[in-house]
Amino acid sequence: MDNRSGEQKIRVLVVDDSVLMSRQISNILTNAGGIEVVGRAKDGREALSMVNDLKPDVVTLDVEMPTMNGITALKHIMIKQATPAVMISALTTEGARATFDAFKFGAFDVVAKPSRREDVDLAVQKAEIVAKVKRAAGVSRERLRYIRIANSFHSSRKRGLGSPDDTTHFFVLGSGTGGHYTLLRILPALPENFSGVVVAVIQMAARYLELFVSFLGVHSQIPVVAGLAGKTVEKGVCYICSAEHCLSLGTNGAGQLFFRGATPSPTDPSAGNEGAVDVMFKTVAAAAGSRTVGVILSGVGRDGGAGLMEIKKHGGITVVQEINNCTDPTMPLAALEKGTVERILPDYQMANYFTRLA
Repeated sequence: MDNRSGEQKIRVLVVDDSVLMSRQISNILTNAGGIEVVGRAKDGREALSMVNDLKPDVVTLDVEMPTMNGITALKHIMIKQATPAVMISALTTEGARATFDAFKFGAFDVVAKPSRREDVDLAVQKAEIVAKVKRAAGVSRERLRYIRIANSFHSSRKRGLGSPDDTTHFFVLGSGTGGHYTLLRILPALPENFSGVVVAVIQMAARYLELFVSFLGVHSQIPVVAGLAGKTVEKGVCYICSAEHCLSLGTNGAGQLFFRGATPSPTDPSAGNEGAVDVMFKTVAAAAGSRTVGVILSGVGRDGGAGLMEIKKHGGITVVQEINNCTDPTMPLAALEKGTVERILPDYQMANYFTRLA
């Protein structure tokens, strides 16, 4: 966790081969307040030397650079002097896999380069960069390490196993920013014959959802798809949902479980909506009852605690990630305060636990 006083600024090293982009990112961070850019490196090799000399709190790394790219630099940084890293990438479809590979090597998060060509307001992009850098500064460095998972699986099963029945377990996971890392510790370890339903609600921008789902699918033995409004639910499938969509689980006219969109928009503070994790937890509990397993993973905020209470009322199982195993334990701690948690597990034990139950 971040132990700096309120007066001490977050020290950031910006790494990008484009002088213009390096200056732009530096200005975004400096103008935000509470952040000091202590250096700018033009490639990964120079970044390694500057990390050693400057010992920054956070590094922002471009992915594609000459001499040494950001992924290679990240590997060396995590081995020699683990430092929270935010990857800043163009996030094109072609480059998404390489960018998300950074999670395997200990990156805290990924964010798109600021660009007026994006379908998102530039001010929103700037705020996202600042928010992720500030959150990265507070994570436990001991949790930043290489995840040893296979580069790809060649599963013969590309589809679900049919509609859930009254024996199907639902594993609903809630995670805050930085939760990508934890999901990479869980989902690839689920076996090909896994027959439960996994629904993961993660605090990530909706525009990154399909790219992250595609990346996870390459590394997982069960189908991984985007949880989107209108999509029906099948056994043996993992659904990744962006918290921005604030989806719930419902039943359509044919009696099938499906994802419903939020009304009104959860991004409107005046609407008084619950958090996306709470909404999903409560509606899954209503649909699956005692076959629901609610899991709060690493992340910022208090979302999910009320949902866990509802799962317990329906006879389901409530789980949080072990505090010392989190990059940020705020969400699990908030859930523990409510006294509804039955199990505490590190991320690397969760897949086996899910498999035994399913």
